[in-house]
Formats: sequence, C-alpha cells, structure tokens
Amino acid sequence: MGQLAASHPGAREGFTVERTEAVEAMYLAGLTDGLPVVPPTEDLVAAMLDGGSWAAEDTLLHETTRDCDVSAYQAAVCAVMAGAGPAYFPVIGAVLSAIGDDRFFLHGPTTSTGGATIMIVVSGPVAAEIGVNGRENLFGPGVRANATIGRTIRLIQMHCLSALPGELDKSTQGWPGKFGLCFTENVERSPWEPIHQSLGYRPDQSTVTVFAAESGHNIVNHGAAEPEQLLATFADAMAALGSFSPGRSVVVMAPEHAAKLARWDRNRVQRFLFDHAVRDLATLKRTGKIEHDPGSEPDWGGRWRPAGPTEVEPGDDRIMVHRGWSADDIMVLVGGGTAGGHSMFFPSWSRGRSVDFVTREIAR
Repeated sequence: MGQLAASHPGAREGFTVERTEAVEAMYLAGLTDGLPVVPPTEDLVAAMLDGGSWAAEDTLLHETTRDCDVSAYQAAVCAVMAGAGPAYFPVIGAVLSAIGDDRFFLHGPTTSTGGATIMIVVSGPVAAEIGVNGRENLFGPGVRANATIGRTIRLIQMHCLSALPGELDKSTQGWPGKFGLCFTENVERSPWEPIHQSLGYRPDQSTVTVFAAESGHNIVNHGAAEPEQLLATFADAMAALGSFSPGRSVVVMAPEHAAKLARWDRNRVQRFLFDHAVRDLATLKRTGKIEHDPGSEPDWGGRWRPAGPTEVEPGDDRIMVHRGWSADDIMVLVGGGTAGGHSMFFPSWSRGRSVDFVTREIAR
C-alpha cells in the first residue's frame, strides 16, 4: 500500500512498513502528538508539496536560537501526519513564515513553562475556500481545517525543532490548545471589517496572524444591554490577577455580544478595554505580580516588570496599572455561533511583554 517517506522527521534507518502497520509503528517510534497520525507515504507527501509553491528543499522556517531549519519537505510530512489536505499547505507555509519572524521569538513560547500554543487566525477569502470554521465550536473539534492546520504546526515543533514534552518543551501543565489552535472570523456576523483589512490588506487577499497564547478565559454575559456594561465584563476578565501582564491580548467576541457593540467601531472597543483592564499597584505588589524598575520614572502604564512581593507605598492603591501598553495590544474580532453570550479572552503566554502579533499574506 505504499512505503513511508524515507526522510520524514525522526526517520529511522530501515523504518519502512506497510500502511496497515504504520500507525502503531509511528507510536513506537515516538512520532505522534499522542493521537494517531496518518502514515506519511511518499505519494501523500508529494501531493502535499504540490498544494504549495515551494520546492521540497526550500526553507520555510529558520529558528535562530537553536539554528534549526524546517524545509518544505519536512513541513509537508508533518502536514500529512496531521491529516491536513494539500489545499491547506499555503496556509501552513504562511504560518511558518510568521512564527519565524524575529518579533515572534519562537524559541520562547516553544520552550517556556507557560504552556503557550501558537494561535493561528486565518483571515480573508481563503478561509471559506478551504473550510476554516469561525462559527459554532470554532475552538473545538469537528472541522478538519481548524484541527489539522494547528496540529501540523505542533508536530513541526515536536519533530523538526525537538520540542518534546519534558525535554525542550518545559510546559508546567500545558493545555489541550497545544494540540492546535486555528480558526477564522465570523465575518457575516461582525460589525467590523475583517482583521486582514484592518491591517491594510485588500479584501481579495488572505492572511494568517499568529499569537503565542495561554489558555482561553470564557466570558459569559447574557444580560448587559449597553456597550459599557458588556465591555466592563470583558475588562474585568482581562484584569484577572492570574494572567495579568504587560502583554498583548486576543478577544474573540461572540456574535450575540458583537451585535450589542455595533454602534462602536473596533478602535473604540479596544480603547475601552485598555482603559478598564487595570489593577491597582498596591494589589499587584502584595501578590508579587509587579515591581518598579529602579532608576526609571514610575510610568505604570508601560514600564513595569514581574517580581516577588515588594513593599507597598502610600498612594499605591490609587495608581492603576493597565494590562498591555496600549489599546493596539488588544486584537478584537468576532467568532462563534449566533446563539449564546459566551466570548473568549486569550492572554499572552508570558509574565512579561511576550511576543508581537505577526501577520503574513497567504500565497495563492
């Protein structure tokens, strides 16, 4: 039924078995993410490569810290293993380009104790063309494109960058989103332009935006009628001590919530959230979340760092510290089903500033 690709990541000499035995063989060789993988036969890998515009030997990702390259061939093998279709390969290539950007600093979220996953937001016409889900259960199971694009990136981290749990991957606990987190917007229910257009791309272009995210925080509010009431709930969740940091945030509004914000533009929503997602300095000091940087002016809107408990000074309870540095640190988009007042807030993974949002166009 076909032999396994001879040079797949982690291949062993002589490791060629029939497909009927290959699933168990891949487990025995340590080449899964814990779930069964598709045996990467040469015909399937060739078809995957044909879905993109790269030669097999082209480098799609260079990880600078450990000086590791990921070739298009390796990426195609992992995409086959993940169950992706060839039509997804241009998206996968764009994601690899994005996470290889120096602003993303891939080594950090890949190896950290924080349990980061690489969030992938697909925006533009390609999302509908390949069936990326932005409606009911967009963060959960059930849709091939969402599940396998995100899973491909995790398998690449594990088998091409050696980020194996307990070895290079030092996640203290991890979370299910580390299997993969890929979704798109519910553009039909959004009062705002799609994310790629807000970033200056044309409507006919498609992009991926990546973010190193910790686990999502459900935000439920069925009763608020006015934007200020509703957004106060979001701001309170964003200011939770457990994930409070100067890092960036992704807020995915359910359509039911977004409809109540329709008369506000996206920038106004971002500004409200930034202004109200705050904690007083005294509390942050008492809980060991923050310490003033010696020698700097006490600009608590942007200049702070995590530390152990430190002395609370008079007036600290009146100094308010924002999550993030500015309203631009908050990405707001719409996703989910039409019924239910449930939205999601994803904090950045690090206790510090963390990585930037990075966007790449998808080559069509």
